[in-house]
Amino acid sequence: MDGMDQRLSELVEDLTTSGEPQLNPEKMKELKKICKSSEERLSHAYHLLMTQLRQEHAEVRLSAFQVVDELFARSQHFRTLVVADFQAFLELTLGTDHKQPLPPPREVARRLRQAAARAVQAWSEKFGSAYKKLALGHHFLRHSHQVDFEDVDMRTPVERRRGEEQQRHRDRLWRARAEQAVREMAETEEEVRRCLTEVDSCFQLLLPFDFGPGLPAAPPAKDVAALEEGTRDLGPEDEAQPCCSKTLCARARPPAAAVTGDPAQGAEDEDSDQEAFVRQHGLGSHKYTLDVELSADSLRVREDEDNGAILQSARDALKLIRNKFLPAVCTWLQLFTRAGTQGGHLEAAIDLKAELEAALRRSGELAIEPEGPRRMQDVSAGLSRCNGVLRSLSRPGGKRLA
Repeated sequence: MDGMDQRLSELVEDLTTSGEPQLNPEKMKELKKICKSSEERLSHAYHLLMTQLRQEHAEVRLSAFQVVDELFARSQHFRTLVVADFQAFLELTLGTDHKQPLPPPREVARRLRQAAARAVQAWSEKFGSAYKKLALGHHFLRHSHQVDFEDVDMRTPVERRRGEEQQRHRDRLWRARAEQAVREMAETEEEVRRCLTEVDSCFQLLLPFDFGPGLPAAPPAKDVAALEEGTRDLGPEDEAQPCCSKTLCARARPPAAAVTGDPAQGAEDEDSDQEAFVRQHGLGSHKYTLDVELSADSLRVREDEDNGAILQSARDALKLIRNKFLPAVCTWLQLFTRAGTQGGHLEAAIDLKAELEAALRRSGELAIEPEGPRRMQDVSAGLSRCNGVLRSLSRPGGKRLA
């Protein structure tokens, strides 16, 4: 072996055992220069590289393949050598022989398979018409070995089947867990409903009037009776007045003017009384509206000896909602979503979650804090995952599961 052949062997050894993800450009340039000098040295380089491709180490094979890819694109003689032993090349780079899988490390072997598949695809497109064996090898990989050249992971058929089986196994587990969640939901829903009813009853006892938006509080029954009594005492001309003005005017009107005297004089006195009432109260007109704004602090419940028992019942029920029922409903939502075939159970869980959250929101407005230690980290994490599921269902591209 002369000096050039010795140097060629050293360069192949250095390039394929460096452990670097990319080839050394200076050494690669020197290798190409030696290979250009004669076909004998190019053939010698081919045999050296095939020897490295047979090493039981994926990193050595990956580096050797990178050198092969460089030379394949530049030398017709080198392409002829590779295509002549194309089946062995595919076994050593793509692992087409199931009895001889690619050596470890596993991650490097995956990268080697990806790079070899991309190269074979490119070689077939560029040189397939000139090298029939290359085109046949590409066709053989696609149709006989089911190599998916679009698969970024470049899994072998065995790996693909194994992955599909694992996915089916995971789907079966999720369906079993979702069926268990359906049973738990059926067993627990009645208890949840009782708890919600108890909380709502406590809210009604603590705050009988509903001060929600657009829903004015109803007046007490005795005030309604008084207003009706005052309205019956007024004439038709008073119907245009607000109800509170009618009552006050009726009380402020002199009794004699309403019963005796000249009718015209009585009408003048009545008009005078009404104008005096308007001026006295600074209203300026009978046609007015009165808006009353209530701050959040004014609706907070303050505990005393009369409502202590009610507040305690509300706190106990809210504690169950916060620490038990709401996290359970969020878990059911996740399971139903992952399983994907739970019919109306997903919608029922969404509605139940909304009711539980509304009860907690109302308790916050009334400053009724659930008793017991908070599990806020666990509860918050569960709610975050649950809300993420609901957001994905509400996106334009998302859809509720049937």
